Amino acid sequence: MKKLLIFIVALLSAFGAQAQWKGKEFVLDPDPLVQQKLKDWSDLKLGFFVHWGAYSVDGMCESWPIVSEDVDWLTPHKNLKEFRKYYFDLPKKFNPVKFNPEQWADLAEDMGAKYFVFTTKHHDGFTMWDSQLTDYKITNPAYPCSKLPKADVTKYLFDAMRKKGMMIGAYISKPDWHHPYYWSPSFESAGRNVNYKVERHPDWWGKFTDFWLGQIDELMSNYGKVDILWLDGAWANKDNQGQDMRMDEVANICRSKQPGIMIVDRWVGGKYENYRTPEQWIPSESQDKIYWESNMTVNCCFSYRFEDSPETNVKSGRELIHKFVDVVAKGGNLLLNLGASPQGWFNPEEVKSVKNMGQWLHKNGQAIYATRAIAPYAESNIRYTRSKDGQKVYAIALLAENEHPSKVMLPGCLASKNAKLFDVATGKRLSFSRQGNATLVNVPRKKGTDNYAIAIEINGIEKMAGKSYGKSQHAKDAENRNL
Repeated sequence: MKKLLIFIVALLSAFGAQAQWKGKEFVLDPDPLVQQKLKDWSDLKLGFFVHWGAYSVDGMCESWPIVSEDVDWLTPHKNLKEFRKYYFDLPKKFNPVKFNPEQWADLAEDMGAKYFVFTTKHHDGFTMWDSQLTDYKITNPAYPCSKLPKADVTKYLFDAMRKKGMMIGAYISKPDWHHPYYWSPSFESAGRNVNYKVERHPDWWGKFTDFWLGQIDELMSNYGKVDILWLDGAWANKDNQGQDMRMDEVANICRSKQPGIMIVDRWVGGKYENYRTPEQWIPSESQDKIYWESNMTVNCCFSYRFEDSPETNVKSGRELIHKFVDVVAKGGNLLLNLGASPQGWFNPEEVKSVKNMGQWLHKNGQAIYATRAIAPYAESNIRYTRSKDGQKVYAIALLAENEHPSKVMLPGCLASKNAKLFDVATGKRLSFSRQGNATLVNVPRKKGTDNYAIAIEINGIEKMAGKSYGKSQHAKDAENRNL
């Protein structure tokens, strides 16, 4: 019953996210540095996302339990005022003594991730860096976490991930439910939004947004090269109760300190949503004309859950690979989330799944990294990608557990008579036959994580999706907006 409820919640969230996806026009940023950064980012394909904060102490949902909204996926506590006090005091118990940023970076590398996004501050306002603008932070001397050798976790994580050659993303929430000029103590909170009328109290709103801009400046000035500013809390925007987050000023700070940085004002649309971020779902059709990234969880939720939690529902390495390949075939990236524990590590089953995923990627990554989408994208259990120069096409057969085919049919993909086909994982040449507008490939038997999917390299295509695929078509595909 619990898993059914989780599924229903995920379904409802997906429907809401899809409405956001379809309702806004994608605007490509005119800044050439941003455009180049987007192209580079789209080569990376897999990102490592981590939600971590004091909420991990109790293994609870991040931030949302303190909201006074009776929504489908969250029911407020009966005594919300008392619970909020308890929640905001969680940093007094937060002491991640096992935190090791180099170990996190090793895990990111093992799973095959090429960029990293960290929740520097969620909606609850607890700041995971040494901000000079608030005491509600991980380095506050009143909290035990401040005594850690590497208490400024944002700094040390960013440094460790950069040493692995990763792009760096700073997630930060636009609303801040701990700040007295977002949720003013003069009024009860009415929900996720600011709890007063901005037009009546412009001085309050000005103080809050000054604080907001100051924290953005800290992240952009003091934490090395940052490639992505990943903003959450879409309801905080000037069209909703006048919550003007001064995005032009945000962009000026970011671009002056971090030229070319991608700004992701998610679900708001316009010039500061440099790429789209569907949450916990994958588009049913290809979206290869825009930049986008599905952000998904390995477990049921974004924040940490204890191993014996009834909510625990860890995706297997096979399931992760299948979702990832589907995303890439449709033109997107995958930002894969793990919730960190109160000690500073991760659920062992989740670690096992992402490492198994990485084992497959380390052998078959040629069919994934730095590729682009190509029609027919997805047919039955087959997903297609192509090299950026259009010279190679990759077909990836997604295999069920205990499925060991000796032949794989590639519908919509007709290899030329003199084509050369290879098993990507081993480099061994594969024999094939042509069947109408499809190709039948003889494939080797796979074992272990190799059996998640079979990636096939095709050098020489006659038709894709019924379309002739000569040299001119190779060139056209390579020029496909260079996405």
